[in-house]
Amino acid sequence: MSSVVRIGNAQGFWGDRGSAAAELLAREPELDYLTLDYLAEVSLSIMAVQRDRDPNAGYARDFVEVVRSLADYFKSGGRCRIVTNAGGLNPQGCAAACVAALAQAGSPPLSIAVVSGDDVLEVLRGNVDSEISNCKFENLDSGQPLTDVRDRLVTANAYVGAAPIVEALRLGADIVITGRIADPSLTVAPCVHHFGWSLTDWDRLAGATVAGHLIECGVQVTGGISTDWLEMPDTADLSFPIVEVDEDGSCVVTKPANTGGSVDERTVTEQLVYEIGNPDEYLSPDVTVSFQSLTVQDLGDDRVRVSGARGGPAPTTLKVSATFRDGFRAAGMLTIFGRDAVTKARRAGEIVLQRVRNAGFELRDSFIECLGTGASVPAVPSRIDESQFLETVLRIAVEADDRLAVECFARELMPLVTAGPQGTTGYAEGRPHPKPVFRYWPCLIDRDLVHPRVELVSEGVVPRPTVGRTLLPVTERLCGTVETMGKSARPASQRPQRLGDLAYARSGDKGTGANIGVVARTPENYGLLLAQLTAERVGEFFASMGASEAIRYELPNLHALNFVVKGILSRPLRVDAQGKALGQALLEMPFGDQP
Repeated sequence: MSSVVRIGNAQGFWGDRGSAAAELLAREPELDYLTLDYLAEVSLSIMAVQRDRDPNAGYARDFVEVVRSLADYFKSGGRCRIVTNAGGLNPQGCAAACVAALAQAGSPPLSIAVVSGDDVLEVLRGNVDSEISNCKFENLDSGQPLTDVRDRLVTANAYVGAAPIVEALRLGADIVITGRIADPSLTVAPCVHHFGWSLTDWDRLAGATVAGHLIECGVQVTGGISTDWLEMPDTADLSFPIVEVDEDGSCVVTKPANTGGSVDERTVTEQLVYEIGNPDEYLSPDVTVSFQSLTVQDLGDDRVRVSGARGGPAPTTLKVSATFRDGFRAAGMLTIFGRDAVTKARRAGEIVLQRVRNAGFELRDSFIECLGTGASVPAVPSRIDESQFLETVLRIAVEADDRLAVECFARELMPLVTAGPQGTTGYAEGRPHPKPVFRYWPCLIDRDLVHPRVELVSEGVVPRPTVGRTLLPVTERLCGTVETMGKSARPASQRPQRLGDLAYARSGDKGTGANIGVVARTPENYGLLLAQLTAERVGEFFASMGASEAIRYELPNLHALNFVVKGILSRPLRVDAQGKALGQALLEMPFGDQP
């Protein structure tokens, strides 16, 4: 057994850079494992539509091309093992397509294993004879009973943990293709297999879960979507990350040498607080993790050590990501240029909606945004009177139970080209197209009702060597210095004018709520955040956007605060439906010696 296992990531979401895997392995051919994460909450509903059209579909076809791009690597003797959730609703079909692609590319045969059993749709529909009296499948966000949507369910998949992947690796799989697996578990499983950990070794599992959390979103830990993104070097060649996990569960986050981006205390801590909810009870199928004892140590040279994770028993239930059909939607945009552009755009949007009503159709919801004026996150007061804008992008979004209502909207938008205000342009893309709405339904299920299965669908011919490896020596430097924090740190002599002078932030969705992590730029600034950035103040800041409550969690070990803002994403027609802009908005909050 080698003392360190090196695990890279080359896919943060379905649609990420397809060339990343081949590029990463060209630079780091001795990687032990490579993970690729394809599944967001509603990805499986898209795959369900594809499978309805073609029974052989239902998986991320992009992954097949990724595997094809690695044929030369495998032909040259490359032995990195691949772990991915690209199988979606049809991991067997994905595996078959990969076998064919490798054969066509002249690759030697590889062992490919499939993990299935996460699909619990029939259980939620009530079509399986099981003792499910303790599982009512209420919506975790709203408490709404499943009976309200049961007849419209499209998918229901439990977040399975690392155990079946560990079994697949034990069977010798070079490529493991799964359905719905908890994102960090893609990293936890290789660690368990490599070190021979027990599945109840909670602290080690917690450390591996943190490592998986850090790399699951790909380049987000190497500078992608960083608050200080403009300062990141060579963002055109932003590198995907690597974690070097030690036997005790601690890890070093790094990236290949001479690549773009940065791995430092900023990028790592910012990703640590991304979409974590309660940091003392980060729940995964494998372990309950506390982030409260984590230590982030910048070692220099794009290497950051993360240690100190504490773990407890895994939850007795598994989270289920279900989706259901909920009508139709469409969104269209036009650019309005000229004096009073915002007033004209808003009036034009109202005309479109009025014409839909005049045609006898009812829209369930509609939203008009004048982008470029701060409309993405209207909680931030504009510093410019809207009459001063000479240009705005009019965005109108609607949804309805009736597809015909949405089609009527699409037809009424384009006539603004000649009937709207002068200066209307940007219509080359034509009418928007109605799309089905798939709504997210998070719930819990007893573990006993989920039965993961492992199947080896093809076998390789090359024996797998065991290679020892130790961490490279590094020169340690203190974290929390001005050099570590970057150029954007406020000089001590200047008084802060906005929260962004003191902190950086990252945000994302948590169902109908959002998670906003805020990290002090220097340890000294953390006291100001504690005193002034209260849950009440954050709730008031976002109240105009429908926020019903803000909950604050403190992470003094990271000089960070984490906010869960409930209800702020209850209007999914917004352009920022996933809450990715909320962190940047909060950084614009006026901030000084007094709130």
